[in-house]
Amino acid sequence: MEAIYQGTISCKAIIEEAKSEPIALYVDPLKKTKDIAYIIAISKQKKIPVLYKTRKELDALASSKSHGGIVLKARPRSLPTLSTLSKKEGMLFYVEGVEDPYNLGSICRTLYAAGCNLLILPKRDWTNAYSTILKASAGAFERLEIAMASEKEIVAYLQEHQIPLYCAYRNNALSMASFSYEKTNCIAIGGALRGLSRTILEASDQNLYIEYGREFRNALDSASAVAVFAFDELSKEKKNENQSRKTS
Repeated sequence: MEAIYQGTISCKAIIEEAKSEPIALYVDPLKKTKDIAYIIAISKQKKIPVLYKTRKELDALASSKSHGGIVLKARPRSLPTLSTLSKKEGMLFYVEGVEDPYNLGSICRTLYAAGCNLLILPKRDWTNAYSTILKASAGAFERLEIAMASEKEIVAYLQEHQIPLYCAYRNNALSMASFSYEKTNCIAIGGALRGLSRTILEASDQNLYIEYGREFRNALDSASAVAVFAFDELSKEKKNENQSRKTS
């Protein structure tokens, strides 16, 4: 299957990461920017054909006028199953209940920025939405390590590698604000409506909740909850690193 990706951010991420299989790069010869020059240079280094097209031809190829003068044809990356991966260290996330590609793109952008080393998703074919996800993620979808798994596979993987599972769930929970994360861990976030599945909740090592600033009996959307947890863990990790430097 071939797909069309547009814009410098998406094209650069695909070519740099080499998770997808680039087929050809199409460029408007009148569009001269440092980003485009760089993308052309690395494409030639990697033996990816660079073809020059008029703006009108690029509009037709991209089915859009917002491509910024650069379009890439590629075979999308194949997301591995979790069981094929060795143990991942550091911050891991499992997110379920996401249906919208723009939301998934936002989640990928946040997790990549926060330093997440693996995003686990329920098994689903997102291939037709890759271009949208990649654009919404500012290229992070291509750069972030992502794997697919069933609920039982997730539990088995975490138990095999002795990785603690923390669930965003208010029952029998501790406040996230006062919680110390293990160096390697997996945080599970469910959808705002359905939450997390029973299989995941029963495997939880600790449930955590987000303290609100006022009385509000509604859950955050998945993308917002991911951002709160990811950057809370990152900030605590940085604080610990700074304290270690001061005492060493």
